[in-house]
Amino acid sequence: MDAAVTVTDLVVHRGGRRVLHGLGFAAPPGQVTGLLGPSGGGKTTLLRAVVGVQRISSGQVTVLGEPAGARSLRSRVGYVTQAPSVYPDLTVRENVRHFA
Repeated sequence: MDAAVTVTDLVVHRGGRRVLHGLGFAAPPGQVTGLLGPSGGGKTTLLRAVVGVQRISSGQVTVLGEPAGARSLRSRVGYVTQAPSVYPDLTVRENVRHFA
């Protein structure tokens, strides 16, 4: 495994608006990686894609060599938002799975 997280050509639409525009990067294992940007810049959307709860329009996200959201990652990857809420583009089950 060369990278802990790899994002390739990621495109995400939310609310009919393109939020991520072909994003790509690789985060090395064993390093702290930060996301900086203005409000509405897509940081939370990217993190949701990395943990597998964000529907993506195109592109690919892999975490620890597995597709983002893979069942095998559930015990190894976690995510807590600054101000948890219910995401309207997820089903009830997906929201419970995300926040529980």
